[in-house]
Amino acid sequence: MKPVKLILSAFGPYADQTEIDFRRFGETGIFLIAGDTGAGKTTVFDAISFALYGEASGGKDRRGSKSFRSDYALPETETYVEFTFAHRQEIWTVRRNPEYTRAKARGEGTTTEHAYATLEREGNFAFYSGLKEVNEKIQELLGLTQAQFTQTVMIAQGDFLKILNATSEERKALFQKLFNTSLYEAVQRKLQEMNSAGNKEHEALLQRIAIASAKIDPEKDFPERELLQQYCADPKYADLLLESLARLIQEEKQLRSQAEKERTEAETEISLLIALMEQGKHINADLDALEKAKASLSALSGQEEKIQEQTQILSNARKAGELAADEALLLHTEKEAEKQEAALEKAEKALEHALLQAPALQEKMKAAEENAALTDTLLLEVKQLEDGIPVLEQLESLRKQEQKQKKALGDALEKSRRADSAYAAAKAGYFASRAGLLAAELKEGMPCPVCGSLSHPHPANLSEDSVTEEAMEQAETHRREAENLLNELNARLSRTNAEAEGCKKRLGDMQLGEACTREDLQKRRDEKEKLALSYRAAWENCQREWNALQIETEKSREALRQGKERMEHLEKQLASLRDAFSLRLAAAGFANQEAYGAAKRDEKEMIRLEKEIRLHGENMRSLSDQIGQLEEKLQGKARMDLSLPEAQKRSLEEAKKKAEQTEKSMNSKITLHEDAQKEIKDARALQKRREERWAVIRDLSDCCSGKAGGNRRAKLTFEAYVQQYYFKQVVAAANKRLSVLTDGIFTLRCKEEARDRVRQSGLDLDVLDRSTGQWRDVKTLSGGESFLASLALALGLSDTVQGQSGAIRMEAMFIDEGFGTLDENALRNSLKVLSDLADGQRLIGIISHVHDLEERIDKQILVTKSLRGSQIQMIL
Repeated sequence: MKPVKLILSAFGPYADQTEIDFRRFGETGIFLIAGDTGAGKTTVFDAISFALYGEASGGKDRRGSKSFRSDYALPETETYVEFTFAHRQEIWTVRRNPEYTRAKARGEGTTTEHAYATLEREGNFAFYSGLKEVNEKIQELLGLTQAQFTQTVMIAQGDFLKILNATSEERKALFQKLFNTSLYEAVQRKLQEMNSAGNKEHEALLQRIAIASAKIDPEKDFPERELLQQYCADPKYADLLLESLARLIQEEKQLRSQAEKERTEAETEISLLIALMEQGKHINADLDALEKAKASLSALSGQEEKIQEQTQILSNARKAGELAADEALLLHTEKEAEKQEAALEKAEKALEHALLQAPALQEKMKAAEENAALTDTLLLEVKQLEDGIPVLEQLESLRKQEQKQKKALGDALEKSRRADSAYAAAKAGYFASRAGLLAAELKEGMPCPVCGSLSHPHPANLSEDSVTEEAMEQAETHRREAENLLNELNARLSRTNAEAEGCKKRLGDMQLGEACTREDLQKRRDEKEKLALSYRAAWENCQREWNALQIETEKSREALRQGKERMEHLEKQLASLRDAFSLRLAAAGFANQEAYGAAKRDEKEMIRLEKEIRLHGENMRSLSDQIGQLEEKLQGKARMDLSLPEAQKRSLEEAKKKAEQTEKSMNSKITLHEDAQKEIKDARALQKRREERWAVIRDLSDCCSGKAGGNRRAKLTFEAYVQQYYFKQVVAAANKRLSVLTDGIFTLRCKEEARDRVRQSGLDLDVLDRSTGQWRDVKTLSGGESFLASLALALGLSDTVQGQSGAIRMEAMFIDEGFGTLDENALRNSLKVLSDLADGQRLIGIISHVHDLEERIDKQILVTKSLRGSQIQMIL
């Protein structure tokens, strides 16, 4: 990365837009940023760091981005930094503004500008926007974080000692990015993960064996019970456990076979006893059934007299049932005669009521007819009122329009009067100033248009209030326009008045006063229409009522006539049916109608009697047949006692149950123990296959993690070992610079051991002081010595990175202060080293107050401070 151009706007002490074109310094060499304290020298480095990373050159701890807003800037001036740099033969421009609060450009109060950033590539176009996207792309381009940038490219004021006194862990993070050693850390981490996975797998297999062992439950009388339980308690006895478990399973299988045999024998004996008991139960049941059948037959024989009575009742009920149809017809005819008599009475009353209503209805019709004659007149009046409403509305609109036109006419009249006065004044002024106007155009040697003289010794003067011809013509134009507008408005008002008079005449023809309102006309119209419609509806209702009354009267007369005829027919039919029913009663053997009524039974009762009589006969026959069959079947057989075989059966069932429980228990144990046996065998086999691989991975992981037993180089990880290789190159390159800077007094070396056995080792520093011949810690160096060592180390780091990493190009370096601690010789040596470093390779910027540097470095950026902010001057 090499700077091309830097633009600061309202940034730090720079109030306005300030531009630094680094191309004026050339491609390489040293330039100095000089100026008074507080003028804004470090702000130049801050601006570059802020543009790239959004932070000052010393990081957030030194200065927050929200404090970058210039106190000298005007409210409308935007705060931002624009940095153009070259990188890998491409030109990039990054623009970034911080979040800041400024006074509003208009009004009172403040407004907040939010942080934002853009990054653009020149030529082959690429554009990135937003803080996150720009930050990621900058880090991708440069290959450095902000912290690493401050240790290799831009060394901020007071940060030199951080380079020299950094811990192994701090240098590890820097070297990991600079030399891409994260691959070795990934290998180390992968081995740790594999070792952890192996340990977890080993523990899982032991847990698997322990879980399977917990399932083993030997019988109390098993000879190896205590020994087997000891094997189950510790997975390391898995092989011995499998041998003992095999013997346990064999014994359990023998016990299961013995129990199966005992169960089968008990089942056979139980089956024989059950057959014998079933035979005895059948004989005893048949004897009980014979006794019960004889008792039932005896009980049925005592019911013969009752059955005979029920048979006679059923016979009389059937005869009565044959006469039910005749009786029903007779009863139906009697009910019809009663209904017809009631209908005759109802018809007579209806006819009488209709005849009484006719006179009153006729009077009502006469009055309705008289009102109906007024309907057409009322509807005509309704139509006239409807026609008057739009005329009245038009008249109201014309009145409002007339008021507006009168006002406009008054305004136009006043305007016309003013225009007339203005024109009269302009005309008078024009004629009064014509002499002055003519004199203004006179020239020596040209004839006067009035007297013809070629000499004009005393021309008339043109007064300040003189009027030109153009002004007079313009006044006349305004007068004509005002007059035309007045005439037009007057014509409009005349037309409006004429239309209003027409509306008044039409309202008068309709016999409507112009004082009426639309609401009055609408109300009168609705009332007349409602009255007309009510008259018409009343007449129509009366006609409907009269027609309905006529129809009802005729219907009542006809119903009365037909009812009398029907009544005479029913009376004759009823007398005939009564005589015929009396003859049928006598023929059926009933002395009278009362005897017939006593013999009647409903269908349900007759079914019940018939069923009882039939069941009695069937039961008598069934019991007689059953008794004969049972006596024949039980011939020569006696009742059996079942208590003895029942006791024998219970004893055998207990034995069978015990054998089944033993068989079931052994089955369960065998299944459980065989499963446990298989699980332990599988886990043990897998454990044996993996043990060698686990050991190899464990050794590799311990080695790469720096856990090599009693090795004195403990805590040197695989990545640290690789980084130490690069660090030694950095130290070697730094010693070349340090030898020149200190005239060969100091030499750096990479410390082989950590300060203790806990910290990361491999990246710590010692320094050889040839004046004493002793190696010591770099922290013991003085201020000036520390600066020289840090400078050498920074330059060595830059050289090594350039040589080792193609991804990171350091074509510029920025150093802020530190030279004030050097003596004349050290300062001269430092400038020689930096000049050699810059020659053909880098552009190096230095910030310093040292006066000697101003004399020795030709290319300078001079920063001066004033009451309105700082300014920059480039000296070449």
